[in-house]
Amino acid sequence: MGSCKSRLPLRSVPGRDVTSDTLLLAELAGTCPCTVCVDLGTGTGEVLRFAHLSEAFRVGIDFSPVALSMFPAEAGQPVLCSVQQIPSTFRPACADLVLANPPYNTYGEGRASPDVLRSEAREGDSLLLHRFIFAGAHLLKPSGFMVITGRRERKTEMEIGLRAAGFHQVELFDRGRVIALKALLSDS
Repeated sequence: MGSCKSRLPLRSVPGRDVTSDTLLLAELAGTCPCTVCVDLGTGTGEVLRFAHLSEAFRVGIDFSPVALSMFPAEAGQPVLCSVQQIPSTFRPACADLVLANPPYNTYGEGRASPDVLRSEAREGDSLLLHRFIFAGAHLLKPSGFMVITGRRERKTEMEIGLRAAGFHQVELFDRGRVIALKALLSDS
């Protein structure tokens, strides 16, 4: 099991706190060598802004035009696209690192955030986690890494999805209620 203490600043888009899953993704992104990094469900681009990826070409993909309107230019290139349309929009094997913080509540379950953007971003259908994982596998070059965050209760579901999509060497990073899985895409 990996461990990871955040050394990142707790500043964000004005009026918004940085979440622990954002900090965890940003920190782990800096541990993966890459030339092209894609952040699926980037929202306002905070993960890419905080990650130490200055030499990498960075792309933030999200379906919310409102969130992407807050995406800072220094974080990379924002792209408006739903995760379901990744395979028809992006060529396969175009990145060597994919980051994702998919929704972790099924519609109507869990505590809603007072932040409307976060509340919308945290809910999806029961297959959305797997759509994120398979979209990540589509984008990754063989031997590329995917780092995905979620709640501890979804660890098994996350790991099963990663293995079904062709990932191996799954490593767990535990921060209490929030976990991250870092996995390597198979060469075959």
